[in-house]
Amino acid sequence: MEGSDRTVASGQAVDFNQIPMNRFIRRLTFLSAMGLFLDGYDLTIISVALLFVKSQFQPSPYMVGLVGSAAVVGMLLGSLIFGNLTDRFGRRTMYLLDLLFFVVFSILAACSQNMVELILFRFLLGIGLGADYPISSTLTAEFAPTRKRGVLMVTTIGFWTVGAIVSYLVSLLLLQTGPDAWRFMLASGAIPALLVMWGRRTIPESPRWLIAKGETAKGMAVADQIATDAGVRLNHQDNAGMPTQTGSGRASFARLFQKDILRMTIFASLTWFLFDVGNYATIVFTPTIFKAIKGSTITSSVLASTALQAIGLVGIAIVWLLVDRWGRKRLQVWGFLGLGIIFIVTGLLHQPSFSLFLSLFLILSIVDQGPGQLTYVYAGEVFPTTVRATGHGVATASSRVGALLGILVLPIFMAHVGLSAALIVFGILDLIGMGLTLWLAPEPKGKDLPNG
Repeated sequence: MEGSDRTVASGQAVDFNQIPMNRFIRRLTFLSAMGLFLDGYDLTIISVALLFVKSQFQPSPYMVGLVGSAAVVGMLLGSLIFGNLTDRFGRRTMYLLDLLFFVVFSILAACSQNMVELILFRFLLGIGLGADYPISSTLTAEFAPTRKRGVLMVTTIGFWTVGAIVSYLVSLLLLQTGPDAWRFMLASGAIPALLVMWGRRTIPESPRWLIAKGETAKGMAVADQIATDAGVRLNHQDNAGMPTQTGSGRASFARLFQKDILRMTIFASLTWFLFDVGNYATIVFTPTIFKAIKGSTITSSVLASTALQAIGLVGIAIVWLLVDRWGRKRLQVWGFLGLGIIFIVTGLLHQPSFSLFLSLFLILSIVDQGPGQLTYVYAGEVFPTTVRATGHGVATASSRVGALLGILVLPIFMAHVGLSAALIVFGILDLIGMGLTLWLAPEPKGKDLPNG
């Protein structure tokens, strides 16, 4: 069934996917988006903290790579494990628990007395961050009206960049606190995490998940309440457009590799993997990259990094405006193409000035938002209800493998063959991502979520 784009009149009987925007959906979207905010905040602030960690502990390049990648390894496991648990035991339970990892281990990481402790606590923190990707995406997708689903999911992942910008601003404020500035940086994320945990306590279980698990009465009761709050009535025929399966579907990883959805598993996982190789490498080491350019300082490097994330908001705004008009596929294709070209051109330049390098990276940050937003959106839309979080978890885990590859390889490239070679490789991978999108991607715009 195609989602309706028409205006819904007050008191009208509608399917669940036609419920108009209301206060609850906006609140849910914000609370989900704040999980991604914390990811952007933490994985960006470590890039500045590393400048102080290196001075205090004098780690080898290998240990620096482990610190930068520890949270990403945790995210890989967290997304796989909690994504599947979310399909088995419900979205709401995991939605409340996953940020507890972040609160506890961000504080412990800030108290680390050596590199081993820092790596361990960053890994455990990452488990909570990784868990939030499939949980927040699934809840947002399953509550969103069809005609606004793209906008709401882009809003959710777009908060990653907001978190990154805020982290740089906080870092600038903490730069002058002395050699322990990195401790304050790493602990600071616990404050918004606690507030988000408190806000999430009133979010109900997804009615789609309840019905798919055979709890139709509970699911319809939740849906009825949301419809009432939005000023409309729910059409109870055919479960108001929600899944009719009653407990027979199993949330197994094997389901993702069955013939009917294997194509989507391959597409969602590989394109996100290819994007994150270059994306995370450049994010985690952005201040380090700028610091390596002639004429830069720590302050100018952090300011340049802040500008890079801020200009990315322009790209997010473009995707936000077009995702439910143009569709997902076209935007992701153009984003991958732009990334590929800019990475390769930047890599081919010989000793660019700081201003030229920054200008190219500012353009890169804008076009980055095509695949940067839509790899996440796609993973939340292309899988059926019983394995939606599991599928998103597998795609997220695949992206973390790509992120790890980029984070671990970039310092080695910079030390032995130079930054240019790494940028060219990143560009080639993005062009492959474009080809896979053209070949495998569906167009979910205006279509209901897959049931089953």
